[in-house]
Amino acid sequence: MILLHGHDDVVAGWLAYKHGVHVLQAPSVVLGILDSAGTLRGAFVLTWRNDTSAELHVYGALSNDAVKGLFRHAFGPAGIHRLEVRTPRTHKKVRKAARKFGFQFEGVARDYYGPGADGFTFGMTARECRWLERH
Repeated sequence: MILLHGHDDVVAGWLAYKHGVHVLQAPSVVLGILDSAGTLRGAFVLTWRNDTSAELHVYGALSNDAVKGLFRHAFGPAGIHRLEVRTPRTHKKVRKAARKFGFQFEGVARDYYGPGADGFTFGMTARECRWLERH
């Protein structure tokens, strides 16, 4: 899989059509995930929280190459020092994936998704990222 960057309008259109998701908050980094035939199969959306931190949202198909490319881009050219994943308490698949990718559980955001709907927060810094090649 190949990462597509610099085509935010194309990826945002795919997100709206396939997932009903609209990228509202700017500035954001939107990366498409292309298969070997050049078909858009997934997307990463990074929403800035402050000068060096962003929240990660993942949609569609992933591969280890796509994840590695995401971290290279986020912790490299995008200038992010810290990534965060937040997910509803009930979304066990995302919680498991966050840990698999190397994110550390950081806590519960009470009522984050509305009354009685807590959010679980996971974080990773650039120095903790095992997906980056160290020299």
